[in-house]
Amino acid sequence: MKYFLCLLLAFFLSVSRFAPTVANQVPPAQTDITFVVAGKTGNFRQSTSGQISALNYHFFAEIFLQEHGKIKQAGLLTPDNLSEAVAFSNSGYAFEMHGGRYPSEIELERYYPDGNYIFRYDTPSTGLLEQTISLVNSTSSSSRLPDAPHITLSQNGKAISPDQLQENLPLTVTWSAFKQGNQDPLGIVNDLVFVIMANCHGKRVSHSGRPFENTSYLDYTSTEFIIPAELLLPDNAYQLSVEHAILDTTLSKGVPGLATFATTTFLDIMTLGSATGETACKEILKNFDGGQTDLKQRHDETKQYAQ
Repeated sequence: MKYFLCLLLAFFLSVSRFAPTVANQVPPAQTDITFVVAGKTGNFRQSTSGQISALNYHFFAEIFLQEHGKIKQAGLLTPDNLSEAVAFSNSGYAFEMHGGRYPSEIELERYYPDGNYIFRYDTPSTGLLEQTISLVNSTSSSSRLPDAPHITLSQNGKAISPDQLQENLPLTVTWSAFKQGNQDPLGIVNDLVFVIMANCHGKRVSHSGRPFENTSYLDYTSTEFIIPAELLLPDNAYQLSVEHAILDTTLSKGVPGLATFATTTFLDIMTLGSATGETACKEILKNFDGGQTDLKQRHDETKQYAQ
């Protein structure tokens, strides 16, 4: 009997090693907030030929609600202004606050320096709460922003060009190794990978998942994400992004708090086949993410207009 129990235990341990990453459950102390996050990001674009170029650097803060969560008010206090909170806006899937977009990380640091960013919000289960997220980014010689991920696409086991996708096959998205990724020493959530695909109208149609939502998601050990064939319509342009996110984690009254330093690569993709009328969409009509803003192109266009 003892030998049988040992074999049974070994079986379950071996199975758990290969189980997909499943999001952490939000601690039961509160029932409104999934998590809050503040961070600095670097945004890059990958061309069809595979070249990667910088787009902009950005600060953001977000509050994600649980399925039936409620929030009465929300604002963010920044290190430069700890007396007047910047209001969050409801984007539909999160409460968000966005800073400007800058041509370099040095410029971003001028406007959003290292320090304490304080979320001030009020919910039925937490009451009025001030939750501090500490961003400790650069040193004199380095940055915590990860390397820009390089995206590779394949279908039916073969590498494929971003503008030559088959609409009737699943799309496998892979990326360069997340070298800076690591486990969370506090065990709240490891460094993360996000993969998002949106259609030509800017609507997100595929998402790899977020933590704490009781669904699968990707962390720094993940190597691929598969987009089902039914999401790829013929003769359509799509926009794809892969993000590598370093996290510093905290927990306040049951609310996970994440400080992140993240880098995202954007890639436009196109399916083959033919479509007519509204079912065809050969170019990106609306970006799904402000990170796709090309500051250099905007500068060149402004300069040309001025001449």
